[in-house]
Amino acid sequence: MDSPPPPASAPLPAQVLERLRTLLLADRAVAWLRMDEALLLAAAGGDLGAYGLDALEPGKPVVEQVHLLEGLLPLVESPYFVPSVEVIKGRVADLHFWLDGGETWLVLLEVTSERDMARRLQQKAYDMTLLQEREAALNRQLEAARRELEAAHEEVKRWNRTLEERVAAQVAELERMNKLKRFLAPSIAEMLMSSGDENILKRHRRDIATLFCDLRGFTAFSENAEPEEVSELLQDYHAALVPLIQAYEGTLDRFVGDGLMVFFNDPVPCPDSTERAVRLAVAMREAVAALAAAWRKRGHQVGFGIGIAQGFATLGQIGFEGRFDYSAIGTVVNTAARLCEQAKDGQILVTSRVATVVAEMAELADIGMLTVKGLSRPLAVSNVLGLKGGDQKVVWLGRQTH
Repeated sequence: MDSPPPPASAPLPAQVLERLRTLLLADRAVAWLRMDEALLLAAAGGDLGAYGLDALEPGKPVVEQVHLLEGLLPLVESPYFVPSVEVIKGRVADLHFWLDGGETWLVLLEVTSERDMARRLQQKAYDMTLLQEREAALNRQLEAARRELEAAHEEVKRWNRTLEERVAAQVAELERMNKLKRFLAPSIAEMLMSSGDENILKRHRRDIATLFCDLRGFTAFSENAEPEEVSELLQDYHAALVPLIQAYEGTLDRFVGDGLMVFFNDPVPCPDSTERAVRLAVAMREAVAALAAAWRKRGHQVGFGIGIAQGFATLGQIGFEGRFDYSAIGTVVNTAARLCEQAKDGQILVTSRVATVVAEMAELADIGMLTVKGLSRPLAVSNVLGLKGGDQKVVWLGRQTH
């Protein structure tokens, strides 16, 4: 007679537990730290060298030796989990904290491969959006070419002798336009075509207002969401922001996953570049807030932050034959990017120069001096709450994503 199956609550066999441990830890660096009640390092072990922690000294405060733990200790709840922290360049780990008899334990479990997979998914979503945009542009060009051919057919009846010259000129113009549009925004390409002056592609310096924006919580979302969900979210996001950029006549430099870079006063000069950048930022914030409300109903907690700076940059054609971009390089670009990184959900962080220019049109809140990576001195930073008067009556209330 067959023996009855084991109860569902029976413990796992040692062989199964060992196999699970092997699968979990395969190709992962695992390290651990034990701290006493005063948060002095009591002991440490595992793959400490993989995280640059092989020089830890027992008996000394842990926070002074492992700076990424600043603000996380002492624990306010146990156990506590912090996902996807870049401990050292190239290595990302989940941080697992818990209390045991007055001592605090920390385990670093490497998740670099998961982070890399999320980045690949972001790149795929971006590539898909780019292909769709190119397909739409090609369809518009084909439709325009069809109309031009119909017009040319009528021209044959009236101007038979000049037909070949006119068709040749039109074809040459289309080819030139297509070549320019491969590495320039359509507005820049059309301006060059209408003026016939390509000197703008040469490197030059100009005072520009630069805007960076990206989504808060997008990395965590893309790690847990299906690729189709990531792609759909990015498509909605780009579809909402790109028309606003065009409406405010900004130059869209590039997409970088969920981030966008826009600048004003080049190649088309505008005297109110800073005001346009701030108005665009407020419009972007409201557009993404509407999207975020819909995303939250589907369980996606995604926020939005913006950084704006003004200053001189070097602009022009960058790249090599067959693959050129029109872009801006300079401290003003780095400053805007770093402010964007520091911005919390709903914040539009601006430098003191930008704040001074827009003080009469915008509601501002002083953030104070802010130290940002890559700059030697702290910056005086303000947050744009909203626009005054007829520009915009709704003031952003500073909602943050925790």
